[in-house]
Amino acid sequence: MKLSLVLVYGMVLVCSSMARPKITGDMIKTMAKTMIARLKKVKAEHFAMSSEISFGTDKDTPIEGLTSIVVYLGSMQVRLRVPPTHHLRQVEEDVDTLLGYLRGMAVGQSCTLPKAGSTLLKSETDFPITSYYQSLLDLQRYLEKLCLNLDKLKSC
Repeated sequence: MKLSLVLVYGMVLVCSSMARPKITGDMIKTMAKTMIARLKKVKAEHFAMSSEISFGTDKDTPIEGLTSIVVYLGSMQVRLRVPPTHHLRQVEEDVDTLLGYLRGMAVGQSCTLPKAGSTLLKSETDFPITSYYQSLLDLQRYLEKLCLNLDKLKSC
């Protein structure tokens, strides 16, 4: 009886330690690169934009640490969900997953995270196709910048 309890307890410990791998910068980079590829595909398949339309240059959204990354991705999450659309569902899931991992890293480093929430501009709801395209473009640029600044994951 004692042996079977020890075995069960040992199996529970092994399974619980396997369930949550330690999130690393390399894992975040892999997720970001996967998302970038998916964003490019979604833009090409669902948003036929004229090359004559200028969407401006990259907004200089600083990557200061985990808190700023979580805040930015949280606002992108809101922008991608209103109004909901079928072909962005996987992108939304990717952002949710990445946010979950980053929040976990932040909690592990005792970072203070603000409450989730973001406001939308009227133009983002009045012109959803243009707004979605701009959001995808902004997210892609931000993730590309994140891949180059993985050292920021070590600070709040």
